[in-house]
Amino acid sequence: FRIPGLQASASDGDLLTYDSTLDRIVFSSTYRQDAQAVSALNIDCSTGNYFTKAISADSTFTFSNVPSTGTAYSFTIEIEVTGDRTITWPTSVKFNGDTAPTLAADRTHLFMFVTDNGGTRFRASALVDYVD
Repeated sequence: FRIPGLQASASDGDLLTYDSTLDRIVFSSTYRQDAQAVSALNIDCSTGNYFTKAISADSTFTFSNVPSTGTAYSFTIEIEVTGDRTITWPTSVKFNGDTAPTLAADRTHLFMFVTDNGGTRFRASALVDYVD
């Protein structure tokens, strides 16, 4: 079946159902998405919800194509850091205590972001200092 704006496939008809009356999609199995490698420092929110980036210099990220106000959107970015680096986030990003975590050199860090107001504000959290 086809739903405008949605690409879906299933090997079993019971894995994915769409209720047009309630305007919702119900997954009764695992939901998966390909990780999107970020080539520059812009996170294009229209391309997915899981991004990866390796950095070897201080970096300033931007976010684009955020869904409009009233639509909840979240994404995770996995950042592999080489050397002692800092990241500057958009001013719309708010971490606990309004302070972004310090990055450990030569480690991998996960950053999660969520917004429901078109990106005017992103609530953020981090899981830091993973050894590869």
